[in-house]
Amino acid sequence: MMRLLFALAPLAVLTACATPQQQCLNNVTEALRVNTYLIAQTQGNLNRGYALETEQRLTSNTNICYARDRKGGLSPDFCDEPAYRTVTKPVPINLRIERETLDQLLAKRAVLERQSATAVAQCRAQYPE
Repeated sequence: MMRLLFALAPLAVLTACATPQQQCLNNVTEALRVNTYLIAQTQGNLNRGYALETEQRLTSNTNICYARDRKGGLSPDFCDEPAYRTVTKPVPINLRIERETLDQLLAKRAVLERQSATAVAQCRAQYPE
């Protein structure tokens, strides 16, 4: 779910600069875009035989820092600074359930494509450019 939010974040930024027609089109096709993303992710899982999960891990970097001593001079010291790194790891999946999920997503895509086509036509009629 987190990956989905990161993947869709740029769209939110672009929506702020979009024309009324583009905003309408973005709104009415969002479910189809999410569905398409999930189909690609599920198909990738099936092709690999496992899912990929990302997580943020806290690590630390040791650097040389300088601190003022009692006489006002600078003296070197070691200091740890927190750092985050993204780690991708394989996660086992049930291939049967993943195939069923893909079938359901594909069936839903057909419905969403019909709904989106109607809504896109309405957006273009309501906000001609």
